[in-house]
Amino acid sequence: MPKLFISELKPNIEIASLFVASEKQLKTARNGTTYLDVKLADKTGEVSGKIWEKGGEASAVFKAGDIVSLRAKTELYRDKIQLNIFEIVPVPAGKYDPSDFLPVCPLDRDLLLERLIKLVAGMGEGPFRRLSEAVLADSSIMARLKIAPAAKAMHHAYIGGLLEHTVSVMTLAYRVCNHYPGLDRNQLIAGAFFHDIGKIEEFVYDTHIDYSDVGRLVGHMVLGTQIVDELIRRMDSFPAESALLLKHLILSHHGETQFGAVRLPASREAFALHLADDLDAKMNSIDRIIANSNDHNGAWTGYETIYGRHFFRGFPSGAEETSEEQAPARS
Repeated sequence: MPKLFISELKPNIEIASLFVASEKQLKTARNGTTYLDVKLADKTGEVSGKIWEKGGEASAVFKAGDIVSLRAKTELYRDKIQLNIFEIVPVPAGKYDPSDFLPVCPLDRDLLLERLIKLVAGMGEGPFRRLSEAVLADSSIMARLKIAPAAKAMHHAYIGGLLEHTVSVMTLAYRVCNHYPGLDRNQLIAGAFFHDIGKIEEFVYDTHIDYSDVGRLVGHMVLGTQIVDELIRRMDSFPAESALLLKHLILSHHGETQFGAVRLPASREAFALHLADDLDAKMNSIDRIIANSNDHNGAWTGYETIYGRHFFRGFPSGAEETSEEQAPARS
């Protein structure tokens, strides 16, 4: 069947297409009946699907991570499209195009890599630059950095997302240092380079993006400090104080323990890195929300639960404010 992408879905139509069943869960409705809740995805986004009848039987047919063929009707629920699924079956390997399901960085990754190299070259001489250059010289790390996502869903959740996010946060670090010259430039830029390096091991990505076992059990901040320790062990010498400061930046860059930080930011550089990382992550997330929002909502996106608000998409094309001269006269 021709592939219908999630970004193309409109409300109140019947569809037949292929998606990744990235997650599934049997749930109980308020009336006590069991239904199957499925998260479906492709390279353009994700959508929730429900199988209201015989959910347990449907769940036994496929597993999370399978490519599935389904028939469903689209519905609006809390300003978002969801699928009322009538039929769902797994699709054998070779019967689908993998490129339909994994989203890819919209920017040229070769150009991003060139930018990364220039950002490292712009650092001052010292241990942080030497450590950063050691990463650039490690073909295994760089191969994974170029393709890894930066998240499962929230921001830069696509192939090459980690490289894009890393370059963006490093660029912000340079600009922040120009505005606040009291910051340790090399330390902050190295922190931006290394803050998410553990994500090369945190995720798996074949038909969809998910956490690896070590990603779930340990997490990218601890994995990042382990990568730093291994790189330092290969070097002739590296100041213990510099290693300690860099690992603090990695372990604290989420800002608050409720958001996953292992430690709270305890230096000016750690605070600056947290804010730069948070800004870039949120701007990418909001950009994707706006880009993927449905036209039926007009100037506003649907309600985004995680942010607790609608986002303004802009006035409709061609719309102009009525001037005083054009306004109808009051009676």
